[in-house]
Formats: sequence, C-alpha cells, structure tokens
Amino acid sequence: MALNMVLSALKQTAKLNIITCKFHTQVTPLLFQTSQLLWAEPMKKKKRIDPSVIAAREAKKIRRIEKEIKRLTKFGRILKPIEEVEIDNRKYRLALERKRPLPTLTAEEKDYRDLLIKEWGAYKSYQWHWEAKIMDQLTEAQQEALDELKQESLELYHAALQNDYACVPIEFQGPKETPPKKDYPAPDGEYVDTTRKY
Repeated sequence: MALNMVLSALKQTAKLNIITCKFHTQVTPLLFQTSQLLWAEPMKKKKRIDPSVIAAREAKKIRRIEKEIKRLTKFGRILKPIEEVEIDNRKYRLALERKRPLPTLTAEEKDYRDLLIKEWGAYKSYQWHWEAKIMDQLTEAQQEALDELKQESLELYHAALQNDYACVPIEFQGPKETPPKKDYPAPDGEYVDTTRKY
C-alpha cells in the first residue's frame, strides 16, 4: 500500500515536471518588471507676483483693445495701400477743378436723342442682315460653280481650290523679324523686389 502511494505521488510529480518544463516567452524575467521611464525634475518655485501688478497688466490690455475698437469705429478698417491704384493728390485736385458739369437737356432734346438711338439700332440691324444675306448668296453661288467644275474636270476643280496669290498684291521686302539692337545691354535676370512688407 505504501508502494502504491509512492507510485501515485511519483506520477503526480512527473506530471508537474512536464508542466513546469514548458518555456516562457516573456521579454523580462518573471520576477523583474520594468516601469515607465519618467524624466522629471523638481518643480520650479513660482515667483509670487504682486496682485496689483497683475491687475495693472490686465487693465493695460483692456485699454489697448478699447482704443483699437474706438479707432476702428471712427475711421474704419485701414486697407493696405496699393501703389498702382493710388492717385496723386495734386492730380486728384486738378481733376476736381477741371470737371465740367454736363448741360441739362430739355425734354425735346432727350426725345430726339432716344429716337435717333432707336433709328441707328434699326439701321445697323438691317445692314447686318443684308450683309449676311449677300454673303450667303455668294457662298452658295461659289459652291454651285465648284460643283459644276468638279463634274466637268477634276484637275480644274483642284486647281480652283488652290490659293490665288495674284489676287493679293502684297509684297514683303526686308527682314521678317525686327533685328536685334546693337550694343543692347540684355538684362542678366536680376530682379529687385521693391514690394513693401506690412
């Protein structure tokens, strides 16, 4: 009986050995655990500031903001000056002095001008339609003539399609492009930026 007990105890310990022989996959050893690295330093002692100094700073900020609001409400938003758009004051004053008031027109003169504008518009509309009609007739006649010519002879038809430079009496003599200037100092690519920074 004692032998049976010993054998059963050995079997149990053998099982335990098998279980304990398993390897572990932890990075750190079982008994050692790393903690986070804390790069801390002792807190600096706060300087005590007089409450009256803090109140004076706040009051100064508030006064500055109020002053800016007053200026904006009085003058409006100041835009950045654009040199190309700015007008010289002297020229502006001269333009105001030289400005002539337009003569006041009578009712008859206004009616006459309105009628004249209407008649002019009607005339130009008629002229445009007439010219368009003439152009349509000319192109239609030209196409008919080309079709007749094509039925007669293909060689003459292709010759008729070519440009006739004898109809345009223009001759060009001399250089086709402007010749370069002699002793012209070509810019080296230097660029001086004169834009103001705001």
